[in-house]
Amino acid sequence: MKKRLLIPVLILALVFVAILNGCKKEEPIEEPTPTPPPTNGEVEEVEEDEKAVIMDEFTEITEGNDPLLIKEYVDGNIGKLSQLEGNLMIDSLEKSLVDNLDEVTNRLATMDEDGELMEIASDEFFFPEDRVSEIKNEDLKREVATIFDTMYKLVNLEGSFYPVVDYAGLQEYNNYVTDEWKEYLAVKAMDSENPPLADGALRISFDDLADRIIKTENYLNKYLDSFRQAEMIDSYHNKISIYLKGVDNTPIADRNTKMLYTDVLDSYVNTSHNEGYITANILYRYVEAIENNDNIIDDNILQLADELISEAVEVLTEYK
Repeated sequence: MKKRLLIPVLILALVFVAILNGCKKEEPIEEPTPTPPPTNGEVEEVEEDEKAVIMDEFTEITEGNDPLLIKEYVDGNIGKLSQLEGNLMIDSLEKSLVDNLDEVTNRLATMDEDGELMEIASDEFFFPEDRVSEIKNEDLKREVATIFDTMYKLVNLEGSFYPVVDYAGLQEYNNYVTDEWKEYLAVKAMDSENPPLADGALRISFDDLADRIIKTENYLNKYLDSFRQAEMIDSYHNKISIYLKGVDNTPIADRNTKMLYTDVLDSYVNTSHNEGYITANILYRYVEAIENNDNIIDDNILQLADELISEAVEVLTEYK
């Protein structure tokens, strides 16, 4: 039985000293245009007593922690509620999707022991939903169809397909939640649509990774009491660690000479110009130390990276 890979995404997060509200940027996070929401965009908010009944029923459904049942109830009722109640619904749906990932992963691995999914779409990073009909194993076909219906997608990692939460799909509910949830889903969708890591290597450029780090910090700066603060801090920590130190199959420096790659240095310099961000402050200090070390990435530089990362995360956390 295959075990779930902790990819996301689930992978990623940074910080500086002396930050006040007045010096923090709060740029809007770029969001993909959401697909039409489940109720065709028509908000039919009902009376308070009916809302109470809906939420009571929803509470009962969430106790079963079945993401498909939760999603079906959300689809049928979220358009009748206020955005704050919509937040609660999407909060519960996302938690259930995350809670059930291991179970879905193990069930899929058991059903796909013959590797049929890879036979169908081994050249695809995401298993195409329109190719579900090609699956011959009927049990597996139903399972994969349910996975897509539930709001997961399948990603190709190390020779197998694994489920991940489809955050871009969750953006279908943007019309029914507050800006905080919209921007949270936008940040998460960046990684679910284009995972930064796969098979021990960085799949995106260092500039793209820096952009995600800045957007994650921007979200944390904008929503000081975020419902997902700890998760976003972890995401920031993971991403900034990768950015400053690299990963096994995508080092930041030549393995023999230990010279920092030019494109990585250029990215560091560009990121340090994001005035007012914690990320920019530590990148400025990191670049200064690297240049004073003749662009050599040795143990002292990597130790400094760890110190800057810890400082940044501590400041971000304490500031909240």
